[in-house]
Amino acid sequence: MDWNKYRSYYPHLNEQIYLNHAAIAPTNILAREAIHGFIDNRLHKHIEFWPDMMEKKNNFISLIGSLIHAPSDNIALTMNTSSGLNILTLGLNWKAGDRILLNDFEFPSNVIPFLNLRRLGVEIDFVQHRDGAILVDDIIEHIHPRTRLLSISFVEFLNGFRNDLRVISEICHQHDIIFSVDAIQGLGALQMNVKQMGIDFLSCGGHKWLMWPASVGFVYIAPRIFDQVYPTQAGWLGLETPFDFFNYDQPFAPTAQRFETGAYNVMGIMGATATLEMMIEIGPQLIENKILSNTNYLIEKLERKGFQLFTKKEDNHRSGIVTFYHHKAEQLFDFLKEHKVTISLREGKIRVSPHFYNDYSDLDRFFELVSDFENK
Repeated sequence: MDWNKYRSYYPHLNEQIYLNHAAIAPTNILAREAIHGFIDNRLHKHIEFWPDMMEKKNNFISLIGSLIHAPSDNIALTMNTSSGLNILTLGLNWKAGDRILLNDFEFPSNVIPFLNLRRLGVEIDFVQHRDGAILVDDIIEHIHPRTRLLSISFVEFLNGFRNDLRVISEICHQHDIIFSVDAIQGLGALQMNVKQMGIDFLSCGGHKWLMWPASVGFVYIAPRIFDQVYPTQAGWLGLETPFDFFNYDQPFAPTAQRFETGAYNVMGIMGATATLEMMIEIGPQLIENKILSNTNYLIEKLERKGFQLFTKKEDNHRSGIVTFYHHKAEQLFDFLKEHKVTISLREGKIRVSPHFYNDYSDLDRFFELVSDFENK
């Protein structure tokens, strides 16, 4: 694999080292060209772009299906992770006393839409994390006879803990529990097969590891629960034949298109498509291998230098995120930023999240600056 070819698509590397993809990803030359091409057409040629754009949107959904191993008919576009999860929370028919199982280590996007159901008498239970790990045994202990849904992240945002989705899905299905996954911190870095993992509902924004423009995301709704989720946010594009304008009483589309209410982020889709095509060209397996190679390198060198990790070291729980403690974390963050290396300061800890186009030279520069800071 000629990784230098793909590094060349990210010209920011000539000016800075960006190791913060768990926050928001940079764009790339391919996405810029696709967006500029769309704008040029809108300026000069194809002003009425809609029919062509519908075809491009369908192609984009097909590419997403290839990435997660799911049929296009079960995928709908959304703006972000939260809007996707609201399709699930608002679309199910809840009864007072129904319960939802979450954990206390989630980003708010995977909590707030569920807490909003308390007004309907739904009860929320939380599994407590153990030093940044969500244990399967603790999940089992918190299952209640009225537990109707469990939602968890593919990868936890703060320390990169990768949950064992396949095992958790088996537990959910044994208890007839809907299994929902927030995939934003894993998809694009790690491989995913929604069928093999037994995922009933998946929501994912694209502006992190998928490196899409903001406000482009998607949901996947498995056949097992598809008919249980009602399109509460109804719109004309969600109808079976949307261009039959005066047929107001027609049914919703039989596919996940029923959850797409109207016009969508066209320029975002253009940039996202170009980026996703590039990632599929490389291959999810190679991307995952490259990212895990980077995080393994980080973990080994951090331990060698005596830093305490907040990230779990077990191979099956590793992802693209490495988080560690530092007694002067805020000052170190500022020092790195001053020297054009971007990482995250999260909950008083240093979080580093390199992508596939980053290499050991980027990480060595990071360690060089950490050493400079230690020796000041």
